Amino acid sequence: MKRIECYGRDSLPQLYSFILAITLAGIAGVTLSCSKPPAQPQPAPSRPSDIKVEVRDGGPIVIATSVAEFQVLPSGFLQASLLQDGKRLTLDEPGVGSTGGSDSIVQEGKELDFVPDFGQAKVLDSSGKLGRGKRVEIPARPLAPAGVGIERMLVVEAYDDFPNIALVSTVYKNVGSADFKIDQVLMQQHRFSAKQADAKAQPYDMWAFQGSSYDWGKDDVQKLTRVSSQPNAMGEMVKGGYGGGIPVVAFWTASVGEAIGHVETLPWTLSIPVKVEADGRVNASVAIPANTVLKPGESYSTPRSFLAVYSGDFYEPLRMW
Repeated sequence: MKRIECYGRDSLPQLYSFILAITLAGIAGVTLSCSKPPAQPQPAPSRPSDIKVEVRDGGPIVIATSVAEFQVLPSGFLQASLLQDGKRLTLDEPGVGSTGGSDSIVQEGKELDFVPDFGQAKVLDSSGKLGRGKRVEIPARPLAPAGVGIERMLVVEAYDDFPNIALVSTVYKNVGSADFKIDQVLMQQHRFSAKQADAKAQPYDMWAFQGSSYDWGKDDVQKLTRVSSQPNAMGEMVKGGYGGGIPVVAFWTASVGEAIGHVETLPWTLSIPVKVEADGRVNASVAIPANTVLKPGESYSTPRSFLAVYSGDFYEPLRMW
């Protein structure tokens, strides 16, 4: 698998809950490999996961935890909803008629979207350091003329102990006979609108936490305005220093909030741009400058990104992260 190198600044120590579990898992594995014989495979947990997964013909795939629901729509867009008092609360507003999903690539300056093949989706039990859960694997073909030799495997994971979060990763494989260049990888593309929670609100009428140190000294918590825009670059030179920080952006209103980012224990060179568009909707995503060429049969694997839905301010996703 091809991975890109990346550099950045350590995250704040108090923001540990979710990523601590992943970090300790890696440390434990290294320690045991140096001092003890390889551990035997762990048996499946005696109690099955309480998470429900429904694969509907033609989509969507619905992943329901105790407090949230995550849907992979026919377009491939990943939508999160908070289940509260019999309601489904969300900030996600997919574009009407849009064929673009949440994960895609850029080649020669053009974005290449993918069409999920729900008929070939697999639902698996998942267990390990993060506890009981479900893993859904969804293959996809490019939304392009025949002969474009690239395939995508989208993996969505949800865990009982972290019911507000969905982990997402993708693998792009060159299935053609010629080299395939990937300029950029886009993950967790979302279109947020406060109108989803309050019909009288402006679409951008929400607060935002942007964890990058893109502009040193600038507040990381702000009320969005019609002209809000910030690239949130990490792992590259920015104004006043070297970009780093916390790879998380969060948005919230009085009733519901959502956050995206990545949960890898090593920093990546990437950006999490946030921009209020002309229609007032808030676009956010995770963008990686892959700049890689896949030989026939080679694959490119993304880091694990996350989508969280919650009630409260930005402390909620940071506590989970």
